[in-house]
Amino acid sequence: MKRALLAVTFAVISGYAYAQTPAQQPDKAPVATEEAKQAPTAEIKVDKMVTATAVDNKEPVNETSSFDMTAARVYTWTKITTDVTPVKVKHVYYANDKKTAEIELNVNAKTYRVWSYKSVWPGSWKVETTDETGKVLAVVTFTVSSAAPAQAPETETPTQGK
Repeated sequence: MKRALLAVTFAVISGYAYAQTPAQQPDKAPVATEEAKQAPTAEIKVDKMVTATAVDNKEPVNETSSFDMTAARVYTWTKITTDVTPVKVKHVYYANDKKTAEIELNVNAKTYRVWSYKSVWPGSWKVETTDETGKVLAVVTFTVSSAAPAQAPETETPTQGK
């Protein structure tokens, strides 16, 4: 009885080892070719990039490159065209040549509008749109002045003397 059990166990183990193909054996995983390792790179084009005071209905509102200190935030709006989707781009914000923020944005269609916003303070600003590899696709600059916006003088009702 022991011999029969031992013979069956040996047969099962031998059959299992024989039935495995090299791809199934953990120490003999298939080697990927260089072509398989390289994913197709997307051709990403920035059609338009602007800064604005807001975004409404997926469009920039009050496009400008000059803001005053009352601006709580500045929106960067970008229209992207790509041949491969989905892809990711980044808006990288710089204030006075110092990196202050990096915002990742998903592009889910071949023509797509994306935007981000940043709380700002007085100074010279730059926003770069980059692809996933860090390649700069477009740049927009704007300034935030430390002066309050000019206000129209109040009108007084003239008095007439007698």
